[in-house]
This record gives sequence, structure tokens and C-alpha cells, in this order.
Amino acid sequence: GYANPNYTYQWSDASGAITGATSPTYSTTLSGSYSLTITTPIGCSATSNTISTTVIIPTAPVVLPTTAIGLNEATMNWVVVSNMDHYDIRLRPQGSTSWSILINNIQGTSKTKIGLSSSTTYEWQIRSACSIDSSSVSSWSSMQSFTTITPCITPVNATELGVGFTAATLTWDAVVGSWGYIVRYKETYQPFGAMVYDTVHTNSYALSGLSIGTSYQWQVRSICDSTGSNSSSFNFTNFF
Repeated sequence: GYANPNYTYQWSDASGAITGATSPTYSTTLSGSYSLTITTPIGCSATSNTISTTVIIPTAPVVLPTTAIGLNEATMNWVVVSNMDHYDIRLRPQGSTSWSILINNIQGTSKTKIGLSSSTTYEWQIRSACSIDSSSVSSWSSMQSFTTITPCITPVNATELGVGFTAATLTWDAVVGSWGYIVRYKETYQPFGAMVYDTVHTNSYALSGLSIGTSYQWQVRSICDSTGSNSSSFNFTNFF
């Protein structure tokens, strides 16, 4: 409430009067019990009841795994810190001198960041805040890093071998890091919906049961993970 400027003020803790604590308000960084004595100009004084205070010192989260790393996204995780209001994250491409991505006021213990660049190593740090703003925050955590996935490369040098009356073998250069390949083919003059799709794990595909004297077209693309989330585009159409 109102603090009369003509009065004198003295804060005390369990050890007695606190040196220099002679204002109507007192800020402490230590947990403990505090009281305030107020004295009027004519010497009348009164001492308040004791106030018990617990000071929360923010600490940075630990155990910071990065999961679900994709082409342009990743999820940063951490272990909950007690008595925290929120968390802040800063993120940057490795080698950068400035933190180009700031994510503030995060609730929970994970955050997925999208819109990242593929084939890029990122550094990130996190801090805790026990206030609703940034007035009481921890230091930044230890440096963490992750690398986004490299896009799957479209196969090259697609060709046909051993073209016979009713069979042919389709081949292409193997793509480093590929999990498999998707081949699609059809008779050239059939509609697109007639495409036949198949998945193989080698850089060749044997066709049989083809129609004699018929033109065929085909394409191939690579898959760099079993879910198919990192796939290349199809190569240019080949004909035989």
C-alpha cells in the first residue's frame, strides 16, 4: 500500500536487520523469512508479521534429444524443469554467428520446427523461465546439433537391356543411400491410369509378358527411407 516518505523502514531476516534494506520494498535472491519494521518521525514503530519466501532459481533443461529429423523439420525435446512457466529456444545453421530462429513461450517438453533447409546442420539451445516474461530466466543450455536429411536423388542413366519379343530388363545407376526404387511402366498409347507400379531394392527390373511389337514407356525414382517420405522425382520418360 501507501509508503509514507516521512517514515523509516528496515527489513530483517532470521539473522537480524539487513544492511542497506531501508526502502519500503526489498528484493531478495535468497529463500527465507523476512519482516519489516516501520518507524514514524516521533519514534513510534511497528514490526510486520514474518513473511516466508521461496526463491526459485531457473535452471536450463538437460537431456536434449532431437527426434523426427526430416528434410525440412525436426523435433527438439527436453526433460521438464520444476516450477517453470515456459521455455525459449534459439536455433541457427552451424557456422552462423547470429541466432536466426527464436521460438519463445513454449509449453510442454518438445517443439517441432518446420521450414528448415535440407542437408543442413543446425545448432540449438534452450532456457527455462519461471516468470511469464523474460525477467527471470536460466542460462542457455549446452549446445545441441542435428542435421536435416539430404533429399533423395533421381536415378540417372536409365536404359533397357536384353529387349526381346516379350521381355526387357530396365536398369539405372544405383543411388547412394537409397532404400529402394519405384518403377512404373505402361504401353505408350495407353492412358496414364494404365501405369503399373512396382518397388524393387536393386537398380534393375525385369519385365516379362510384354506384347510383341509394342512401344512401352517407363520411369524410375529412388526412395531413401522405408516410409517413402524422402523420395526423388521420377526420371525423364524412357521408351523402347
